[in-house]
Amino acid sequence: MKVIVTGATGNAGRQAVQHCIDNPRVTKVVVLTRAAVSGYVESHPKVEVVMHQDFSSYPESLLRRLEGAQACIWAIGGRVDQLKHDKNLCRQVILELPLAASRTFSQHLAGKTPDGTKFRFIFCSSKYAEKTKKSFPFVNDPRRYVTDAEKGLCEVADANKAQFEAYILRPASFYVSDMPSSQPTTPTKKLVGGHSTSTIDTSQVGKAMVAVALDGWKDRIVENDFLVKM
Repeated sequence: MKVIVTGATGNAGRQAVQHCIDNPRVTKVVVLTRAAVSGYVESHPKVEVVMHQDFSSYPESLLRRLEGAQACIWAIGGRVDQLKHDKNLCRQVILELPLAASRTFSQHLAGKTPDGTKFRFIFCSSKYAEKTKKSFPFVNDPRRYVTDAEKGLCEVADANKAQFEAYILRPASFYVSDMPSSQPTTPTKKLVGGHSTSTIDTSQVGKAMVAVALDGWKDRIVENDFLVKM
């Protein structure tokens, strides 16, 4: 299976690439990136690194290189504070870019998968997306963009049900298992399979994204409680 991964220099995207490399069912990983990746990733025989600067536009030459892909793992994003509370930047990164990609891939890649399988778009959202929608009802609040992105992706999928699927993963706060000091200090609520429901290992997020890319999921939205057990 050929899989596209974006956001490969971030925590979740980096782990998604690694799990694609490790999974024998993934035969090719197209890393679509603006920044350089590690030498290990770039030199791996399963990986094709494609440098691309404008994730709102996909020229025909690029789409030809992406043809045959059956899934895209979209891990470009960031919290509002990471995006410097810049409303325009938040809107672009969180909302406009994933919608532009999903529409383009639905139109140009979904009908060209091997054996006519559906193209899967895996969107890394946030556990707090639904809470954000209720807490910040104002349309121009940048914290609403993630819920708007989820809604837009569902609309793209509904418009092309025969060829395109969208899955929205809602992980909790990330921590890196080999860097204990990076684990958030917020109180935990309960444990699911030994994991707190208020945090999730970035490696587990990557593993879950690849699992859904390969096999889909019973529901369009995959909550954190399921992600930690995949």
